[in-house]
Amino acid sequence: MVLRFMQETANHQMRDNKPSYYDLFFSGKSFIITRISIELYEQLHQYDEIEVRCWVCEGKAATFVRCYQIYREDTLCAQAYSEWALADIHSGRLIHTSEIDFSGYEAGEKLELELPRRFHIPRDLELKKIGMDRVRYSAVDLNGHMNNTYYPDMCWDCIPDIERKMVTSMNIRFVHEALLNSELDIYGAEADAGLAKDPRAEQVYVTQSRIGERKNVEIIFGLKKLEHPLWDKEQLNNLMNEDTRER
Repeated sequence: MVLRFMQETANHQMRDNKPSYYDLFFSGKSFIITRISIELYEQLHQYDEIEVRCWVCEGKAATFVRCYQIYREDTLCAQAYSEWALADIHSGRLIHTSEIDFSGYEAGEKLELELPRRFHIPRDLELKKIGMDRVRYSAVDLNGHMNNTYYPDMCWDCIPDIERKMVTSMNIRFVHEALLNSELDIYGAEADAGLAKDPRAEQVYVTQSRIGERKNVEIIFGLKKLEHPLWDKEQLNNLMNEDTRER
């Protein structure tokens, strides 16, 4: 949801200041995210009133940059740095930053996060299969690809004991798109705590989705123990057993 809040805000900026998403799409162009680094400092709760900010930054060659922040009153709860490519839908050609005018968008300086902008999963880290999924119609965008905001939930759901953990960071690299009805295999492993470069993380977990042998998306999660989990596996099992007995 944090990622969706950020991207919905960017969509509103595009709509209000032009060119909008539709302006680009119907002229044969579409933004494709390549990476995003998100740091989470405070958890967002139901009924919180939040303010989401976004702005574009100076890009380079065919890389467009956008940053985000989420505030609850005066408290900074999350911020992110992202990189995008603008592609010609028909030819696949990447469009240079100098070829299109985005001067109407609010602009600012690039955020300097503690997370690295680029990362590589160590070759000696043994990733094991932890789940499977399929790209359903409800998850695709106008390009027919799985929307990027669905990936964190898909991978997060496969991490062991997630009911006892909270996220402190996500560093996501988008390698290849996943088309409608693609079958995805999800791999994961706990990694050295220093891999994420996240000072708030007590644990680091790496996930990678694949379509056949082809890498799809890689995510490094920074995690910490949830001090007061709402429920755990034992409680769930007890509830299920009680429900079965009542039936």
